[in-house]
Amino acid sequence: MDRNTLLRWALIGLAGFLIFQFGPKLFGGKSTPPPNIATVSYVNAPGFTPDGVDPVPAGQIGPWKPEPGEICSVKGKLFEAELTTRGAGLTHFYLRDPQYAGSAASDMSTTPDAERWHSLRTQFRTPEVGDQVKYDRFNWGLERLGDTGCKFTYADDTVRIVKTVTAGERPYELSVETVLTNLADTAKTHQTTIGMSAFRQTHELKGSLGKVSPFTTDLSCARGDKVERKNKDDFKEGWFSVPNNDRYAAVTTYYFAHAIVPVEASGGLPTCRIVADTEEWLDAKKPNDEDLVGHVYHATLVYPARQLAPNESATYKQIAFMGPKDRAILKHAAGGTHGLSDLINLGFFSFVAKYLVALLLFIRINVTGGNWGLAIIALTFGLKVALFPLTWKSIKTTIEMRKLKPEMDALNLKFKDDAQSKNLATMELYRKHKVNPFGGCLPQLVQMPIWFAMYTTLQTAVEMYHTKFLWFSDLSAPDKFYVLPLVLGGFMILQQRIVPQQGMDPMQQKMMTYMMPLIFTGMMLFLPAALGVYMLTNSILGITQQLAIEKLAPRAPSSPGGKGDIVVTESSGGPPKNGSGQSGAGTFGKGKARV
Repeated sequence: MDRNTLLRWALIGLAGFLIFQFGPKLFGGKSTPPPNIATVSYVNAPGFTPDGVDPVPAGQIGPWKPEPGEICSVKGKLFEAELTTRGAGLTHFYLRDPQYAGSAASDMSTTPDAERWHSLRTQFRTPEVGDQVKYDRFNWGLERLGDTGCKFTYADDTVRIVKTVTAGERPYELSVETVLTNLADTAKTHQTTIGMSAFRQTHELKGSLGKVSPFTTDLSCARGDKVERKNKDDFKEGWFSVPNNDRYAAVTTYYFAHAIVPVEASGGLPTCRIVADTEEWLDAKKPNDEDLVGHVYHATLVYPARQLAPNESATYKQIAFMGPKDRAILKHAAGGTHGLSDLINLGFFSFVAKYLVALLLFIRINVTGGNWGLAIIALTFGLKVALFPLTWKSIKTTIEMRKLKPEMDALNLKFKDDAQSKNLATMELYRKHKVNPFGGCLPQLVQMPIWFAMYTTLQTAVEMYHTKFLWFSDLSAPDKFYVLPLVLGGFMILQQRIVPQQGMDPMQQKMMTYMMPLIFTGMMLFLPAALGVYMLTNSILGITQQLAIEKLAPRAPSSPGGKGDIVVTESSGGPPKNGSGQSGAGTFGKGKARV
């Protein structure tokens, strides 16, 4: 593939990337928000003050100012959770692992202090179903179970509810058990709902050139071997549902996840329901500042309606996971039977990325002594070696093309004003010497899934979060000293200078030599340092490979005459048109080149 073609493909690829990254902003496309579920009204028990964000009825003064409720703390493996008697939901979930403590993700409970948005809040009625429980929201009684659990209770003349939340056996897990007993003299019906919620403002979701914001939030439902993933723009019609959910419902960012796993229910498997709600009304003080618009993400398990006879009970059990999407932890999360590893979205090339992840983890544990930076370098080198058979095909094509350089120079000189004749003569030259100019392209295309998978692997690896290497304080963040982008740009320019551009005019040569490195340098100002380490290592290996080619097959000097001279005649076999023994430029007509 000649340099002109490479340049065109590079520019097309860049244009496609920019359209993908910024197209929605450039071409309109402001997403239509889903129905605002914050306007849902609840039946509150006597003594329960509505949330501050609840609509205030006409004629009343607002906003509401509820009391926070009594707090119960639970200490588990690598976390500490706080729950409130106001709805028996989570108010805080602190990560105690030193890698995450003190970071922006140290508190996994991101929602404002409103009962309707607390994770693990439980409801027992819907507008269509439920006469067992009179109220949607009420204050619970509390019994502390040391520092490892909380028992919440509520009772009236028709029902007794006991909700027990305890620290799980594994990291970042809570076990939730809810037992509902019918105290009425007649059969009563209820429908149980429990879920996770997260809150983000628009400015937190904005990415930069080449990098998606680490707080970009998605929702997912997992059933069987299938995972349904949705982003905030996928809910124009409201809630999305997956019935008979046997794995999990989750809210996820690039590095962290809130997941609720159904473990046991006497009434059957629940339906997973997810939605992202745009709460523009939260920012009434600054209505024109779109960066402050709030988005609330809900992932819930809705159990089938259940009718209980007098004194009959129903039990619901879940495991709640709130923590980093660490592959070693997710492998065993919720007992290892619900496939929480699928919380990591490796994208279109996940079938390749999962093997790269496994290999990277193996190298880190067994080769580099736990050092992630060295593991990336080692993996990059290993990929280069493994893909060398494909690379060798490209190298052979390069060598064959170099051998034809004197004759190519002659063609360029003879037909500099006749592109059609030059192309015909060039193709005939390739045919005569059995050279396939595209022979180096296919191996490169075959490698593309691997490079994209590597990009996704390093872009989504929470293992790099706040991990130090050399002068980088965080491999998941850009180099704050800008050393890596500049060094990478310098090496890319060096690589272009080592390989002088053939068949390109000076302007194109300058674009390839300086423009592309400049673009990648600009992108690396925003990309994670882990990706920069990979790209720099790959660039150094590429330079080393190119130097080896230069030794193996040095370039022939340009010589438009002599040995590289070419005779081109008409296909009719007629006599030459001029004294030099060749056809005049532009006289090919319908004939073909003879070389």
